[in-house]
Amino acid sequence: MTHTHDISFSSPAARLQYLLLMGLFRLAVTRGLYGRFARGLGRMFSPENAVFLRVNGGAPFRISLNDGYWTRFALYRFPYEPEVAAALYAARGRTPLFCDLGANKGYWTTQAAGKFERVIAVEASANTYAALDQNAGKLPNVTLHRAAIHARSGETLTFLNTHLSHASARLLGAEDAGHGDQTETVTTLAINDLVPAGTAALIKLDVEGAEVAAIDGAARALRDGSVLIYEDHGNDPACTPSAHLLGLDEMCVFAIEDGIAAMPSINAIRALKTDPYKGYNFLAARAGSPLLAAMIEGFAMPGQSR
Repeated sequence: MTHTHDISFSSPAARLQYLLLMGLFRLAVTRGLYGRFARGLGRMFSPENAVFLRVNGGAPFRISLNDGYWTRFALYRFPYEPEVAAALYAARGRTPLFCDLGANKGYWTTQAAGKFERVIAVEASANTYAALDQNAGKLPNVTLHRAAIHARSGETLTFLNTHLSHASARLLGAEDAGHGDQTETVTTLAINDLVPAGTAALIKLDVEGAEVAAIDGAARALRDGSVLIYEDHGNDPACTPSAHLLGLDEMCVFAIEDGIAAMPSINAIRALKTDPYKGYNFLAARAGSPLLAAMIEGFAMPGQSR
């Protein structure tokens, strides 16, 4: 699989900041230092400085150069989540609909816009949604929603924006918000109300702890043959979303980091999750899903340029 990327800059100062940031990153030895470098350097430059990243000729994705998450993963450690890119290519031409749920700033939304007839992106955080709208709001086949994916539509929940990283924002649970964290209210959407009846969609689900509720709200969509790309985090030894999925009738789970491989048990999934700081992406669908069968065939095609 090939991954090509082109970058452009918002200004000459942004180019300089980018070069300094990439150099500083090479000196960092811990995950925390990456964020400190990005934020510290960001205070020396305009907060408007940004890089525009195009992957494989897709729509541009704007990355603020004071963003420790995206500058690290999409720029310094490119390619970003190549296993998800492989799943998108395996589904290309096999379903008209891709749903990016927990879309963050729209990286996968912009990547999917050129591969599927229709893309739906959902993000709960108001500030992150604004960045999503900036990146993908004008793409003609993309529909955006500011909402939280959950079991039922139309409820109101509290959403926590952590000061540590926008990528860690989540629905507020039993733990209190930390110092510097902010909360906001958000309405909910169920996957069944996003995916039209009879459509087998490819659904990327990254909802930071609300996976079980989101899966419960996708029961009809999964019966219709939809396929989930979901995250099972390395710091969860119980493998909560995977355990829930494997407990459902006729549900199949697959690892996709090196091709595609069936995961018959929680022990098999747990054995793959060796990094407690990493979110691991898996594939799940009902056994009779034609889209799943087509994607398995797509993963198996040798030498295909992605």
